[in-house]
Amino acid sequence: MSQGFNPRPKMSLVEPRSVGIASEAEILEFELADWVNPEAVLGDLRRQVPDDVRIDSLDLLRPTDKARPVAVVYVANLEAPCVDLEERIARLLALSEAPVVRRRPRGDKHLDARPYLERIEAAGDRGVRMVLATGPKGTVRADEVLRLLGLGDEAVARADVHRTEIRLA
Repeated sequence: MSQGFNPRPKMSLVEPRSVGIASEAEILEFELADWVNPEAVLGDLRRQVPDDVRIDSLDLLRPTDKARPVAVVYVANLEAPCVDLEERIARLLALSEAPVVRRRPRGDKHLDARPYLERIEAAGDRGVRMVLATGPKGTVRADEVLRLLGLGDEAVARADVHRTEIRLA
């Protein structure tokens, strides 16, 4: 619980997603002041969320432990077909470095995305499934991977990107 006159539960999302990314996989961490039955908490949470929000599970951690994400899985559905998608993926994965520049008001940030690309697969000529490593040093975003595949800004902006899984250590 937070301190002060009006204490509130401490809550945080593990691996917050980028704006515009849909998700079927979220992990919420929160602390409670006292021990409570996990099944009771799960039932209470399920009754409080909107009907289209599904809570799959609730896990207990020791107060000193935190969820440690190691990978995030995304599926991107492209608006238009990309006939050479598999070749683009093969070329990207064959690179030893995959430079990304993140434009920021206080200066650009340069990043080698290659260490974060665990797996990329084509799903037909309109779908890309990405398994991206993540950790304390960061990750690469799904839109950055689509750009590394040579897709233009409009194709990236129109892609329907969903996070489908967060893998924990």
